[in-house]
Amino acid sequence: MIKVFAYLKRKSGLSMEEFVDYYEHNHVPLVLSKAAMPVVYKRNYLQRGDTFNLEGDEIGFDCMTELVFNDRDGLRGWMTSLGGDEISRDEENFIHRDATRSYVVDERTSSG
Repeated sequence: MIKVFAYLKRKSGLSMEEFVDYYEHNHVPLVLSKAAMPVVYKRNYLQRGDTFNLEGDEIGFDCMTELVFNDRDGLRGWMTSLGGDEISRDEENFIHRDATRSYVVDERTSSG
């Protein structure tokens, strides 16, 4: 399995509610119309003001998106099938794209 985390910051002028609404009801359906569903496609929205957030208001993202693929070829194929231009144009509607950060991670799990 290969996992990608993307840290997304909402576009200036959008409330958190507007950001979440646009992402869930416009961008996700657009993405899924272009490419097959990954093994996992999660959007984790930051809960600003929570006492467990150690950085307070300085946290530089509003959503951590998690994508999981069976292998690197699956990731490459998914990215290729998205095309790019239409997805990028749509991201301009709700994401501060210059602040986006994406990372491939190696997950290790412990359970009891």
